Amino acid sequence: FVARCNAIYAMRRAFSSALSRDGASALTSGRMYNWRVRAVYSALDKAGKADGPLCAEDLYSLGHLDQYHYGGTDACDEAAALLGLDSGSTVLDIGSGIGGTSRYLAATTGCRVVGVELQPDLCEAAAALTARIPGLSDRVLFVQGDAADPNLTLPTPAGGFDHAVSHLVNLHLPDRGAVLAAAHESLCEGGTFVIEDFVLVARPTEAEARTLLDLVKAPSVTSIDGYVSELEGCGFVDIQATELSVPWTVWCRARSDEYSLTEAEAVALHGREVFETRQHFYVQVANLFAGGRIGGGGPFRG
Repeated sequence: FVARCNAIYAMRRAFSSALSRDGASALTSGRMYNWRVRAVYSALDKAGKADGPLCAEDLYSLGHLDQYHYGGTDACDEAAALLGLDSGSTVLDIGSGIGGTSRYLAATTGCRVVGVELQPDLCEAAAALTARIPGLSDRVLFVQGDAADPNLTLPTPAGGFDHAVSHLVNLHLPDRGAVLAAAHESLCEGGTFVIEDFVLVARPTEAEARTLLDLVKAPSVTSIDGYVSELEGCGFVDIQATELSVPWTVWCRARSDEYSLTEAEAVALHGREVFETRQHFYVQVANLFAGGRIGGGGPFRG
């Protein structure tokens, strides 16, 4: 598969993301994700689709504007195959962002998805865009809030969700332990969860550590072994993970190079500041993985 510069874990049992309301939202708000709300609407306007019905492909064809994780729809296809999703499956999408993963999984497999997103503007945009796709809004629902909040009301199926996915969320959480502590409450017994996350291959340099914290906003990055151990301590079983740093490195560098080639179009659509901010971000992340101390893993089912 094409890399996602991070680690994916498939596990039998439940998992629920615990997003720190004050921590994670402050870390990821603003330049990292929220600019994409404006960017999506700008791209749709340019395509003559500012209003009216959409099809799912209108959105996922926008690439990184719709799919916030590495690997794009290839990563979604991989998760769907791993989980064996079909029209009878129920899925919890933790940290659903602008809704790209939720929409794609529902549109391509027929499953039902509930996405939970902490940031209100992302969640509102996810719901609004999905409502414009005929026949999809009855299978995809977005809930704004902290997925670990015991007072958060989710439309949970009887017995729990069959599966859960979480793409590039946990690295942003100051207290990842809170995420794992809430795990078993979301999915049914025997359910499977796929996580996509950054991992450490070796101790980062001081400069890399600063980039992770200050630019990527990632205070919770550990080795694969450390991640698995933490999951096991919370009751997860049959955890399987493997490092796939080489393909992730290739993917991140390709993203950086390709984005640089879109300068004229990106500036016209989103403005010079957004282009330069994203270009800097993509270059720095590509450099992180090229250094060989930040890597990723691949999904395997136990």
